[in-house]
Amino acid sequence: MRSRELFKRLKEMAKEFSIQDLMNVRVFLEEDMKYLPENYKEQYLKNQIMYFMNTLKEIKRKGDDDIEDYPIDEGKLRDLLERIEGFKRGVKGEDSFIKLSKIVVPYLIFIEKKPLHPVGTRFPGGKCIVKRGDKYYCPVKNKQRNEYSLCEFCVCEEL
Repeated sequence: MRSRELFKRLKEMAKEFSIQDLMNVRVFLEEDMKYLPENYKEQYLKNQIMYFMNTLKEIKRKGDDDIEDYPIDEGKLRDLLERIEGFKRGVKGEDSFIKLSKIVVPYLIFIEKKPLHPVGTRFPGGKCIVKRGDKYYCPVKNKQRNEYSLCEFCVCEEL
């Protein structure tokens, strides 16, 4: 598969993402993050939702000609989508979160080559995702080893 073909698929999926889906994503993330420190949780939630929504708008706004055309690693894409599908736990709002993730995450990884969290995202411990030159660095890149983590797919390098 080539990047423009992937982009066309993602753009079609983006057209189907509704306001109700967005509300469901918020419900899901609030539940998913309920055990995070309070002072960290609200800012993280706001930043992540805005990042994904701005990325979704970008996908809807761009045309095929705006996307550089190159081959993508189909095995890596398949593994990524399987991992996202594996998020299912029977929690309210998760279908919308999975739907959004299947649009935004492949776009960030394969098309834009950007991190899955916005630059400046602060993690517990106080360190942030940073950009130096054309590379991105994450303080928790190699620390997230669970079945829900997408870190192995992210373009960030360890900070």
